[in-house]
Amino acid sequence: AVSLCQINMSSSPASSQVHNMQSHRQSSRQRLVLLAIGCAAALLASMYTLGPTVSLDDSPFSVSRRLQTQLGMYIDPKSVDIKQFSEEHIYQNNNLVTADIDNNNPTMTTYTDLVHNEIELPKYTLQQVIEEAKTMRSKYAILRYDPTTDNFTGYYYKNERWVPGCYKLMHSLSALTVLLRAIFPERFTPDSPEFIMGVSSGDYPAMVDQACIYRDQDGPCDEVEGGLRAPVLHFGSVFRKAMFPNMIAMPMPGEHLDCFVSWSTSKEVCGQFKPQPHIGGPGLVFGEGLSYDELTPQVIWRGTDFPYLNLFNSLDQPDYEDYIEDNIDLNAANPLADAIAVMRENYSMLVPRWQGVVLTAEAEQEALQTNSLPKVNIKFSSAKGKGKPAAVGNPKYKQWEDIGFPLAGHGMPPEEMSKFKYHIDIGGGGGTTWTGTTGKLAMPGLLFHHITPTKDYIHDHLLPWVHYVPVQSDLSDLREKVDWAETHPDEARKIAESATEFMRQMGTPEGYENLFVEDVVKPLKGVIDAYVPGSQREWEKVFKKSFEPFIECPNGDVGKLFRWQATMKHMCKKWEPKLS
Repeated sequence: AVSLCQINMSSSPASSQVHNMQSHRQSSRQRLVLLAIGCAAALLASMYTLGPTVSLDDSPFSVSRRLQTQLGMYIDPKSVDIKQFSEEHIYQNNNLVTADIDNNNPTMTTYTDLVHNEIELPKYTLQQVIEEAKTMRSKYAILRYDPTTDNFTGYYYKNERWVPGCYKLMHSLSALTVLLRAIFPERFTPDSPEFIMGVSSGDYPAMVDQACIYRDQDGPCDEVEGGLRAPVLHFGSVFRKAMFPNMIAMPMPGEHLDCFVSWSTSKEVCGQFKPQPHIGGPGLVFGEGLSYDELTPQVIWRGTDFPYLNLFNSLDQPDYEDYIEDNIDLNAANPLADAIAVMRENYSMLVPRWQGVVLTAEAEQEALQTNSLPKVNIKFSSAKGKGKPAAVGNPKYKQWEDIGFPLAGHGMPPEEMSKFKYHIDIGGGGGTTWTGTTGKLAMPGLLFHHITPTKDYIHDHLLPWVHYVPVQSDLSDLREKVDWAETHPDEARKIAESATEFMRQMGTPEGYENLFVEDVVKPLKGVIDAYVPGSQREWEKVFKKSFEPFIECPNGDVGKLFRWQATMKHMCKKWEPKLS
């Protein structure tokens, strides 16, 4: 380990200067930091015997992968006798439908890279935060701390649309003010300087430059002078590629963000990330007493018939009349077989969840021929709509069900799902599942993780072939990956066990604190330290014309301020935004 580090260190560039964002490459300093971390951990590994698990202390970047290879915890994809997917893009009808299977991009420095490696973010000013508002279609706010009133106020850009999804932005701002006061009490006092930061929220960032996202390019979508921009904290899923390198993924509004707020004030891990105390209760289901080898060998999924990144593609949630009724003879001997053939022919036009339904229909037909269990069981348990109505018996799907097309299934509690050997977290509106991934990682089965153009903050802690088996965004390789798992049970079991252990550690005080520091404290500190305060006169001149206050969070007892309801009406005073 020592000689390896010496060789690599001697061949590394000597400069520690952080390159600007236009270089599109990691800085020498960052590589040295990563290498130093890797060498230190490798030295420790040579001194102590480590268990067969992956800790939250491991780096979420490539150094972690190298260390895990040394320690025998990483299954090298090259050792797997299936096609490699290191960098493959699939385009159908000019739709962005997939993403790189390798979710680490070693050629790009982003603000997230800098934050996690404790490298200072570029300094930014009020004017730069304002400029970021012009890049967003909606759900972007400027959060300001005014020491003269000791209040946080959120401002909305008048040129942006006010959309229903803005409640997630309000939720995020309300929780964020609690976090800022709890973590940095000395920074937010009447004697402190003002503070400004850019915040967005939603299933995915609502960017103006849709054409850039459509192209799926590797570098920034737009260049600015000097390559430096104000950071934007996005509470939700972000784009996997560095198209907007100043955007930092933050915990999603809902249980992920709420649990971090609870931790900041009480140091108690909330129930959602601890083992389920009883059947039907909150928490993770680890499948105690279930053996991997005895689990039902089938890919199981239940969820809602949501669209998929609909601003950036034209993929369909198919209409029965257009896809089936107009294309098959319903009086034929086997209309189901004809319907499956039509759906296969149009497979590339479907959203991933419907592609999973097609795979299920095909798997069930194959199982009838071989008198075996279908390998895939991906069905809708609910339809999109108020209250997410049940899919089984839903009038929306009646015509499909009349010909026997297996698109609807009864919902399953996690206790029942944990009895299956294979799981998949098919992305929805924002391209990810938010809560689905962590719940399925905890179960004793193997997770086939849906790699899409977006990711969540937690994904940076997970590694392919260590915690999950990656599958393409259009699920085109799912059957192949299932076949691999069936023929490599020891390797598949090892991955499943690593994922389960990761989630067990996450639910401990030590593990959750590590996650809290990495994904909440570090980003917030980086943004706070990077801000250059301006004058009150500058603020009033700029904001009177272009921005409207819509939420105010005064100081108070943070323990009483925060509540668990999804609505934030009681948390912060709101103004109805007077937006055009």
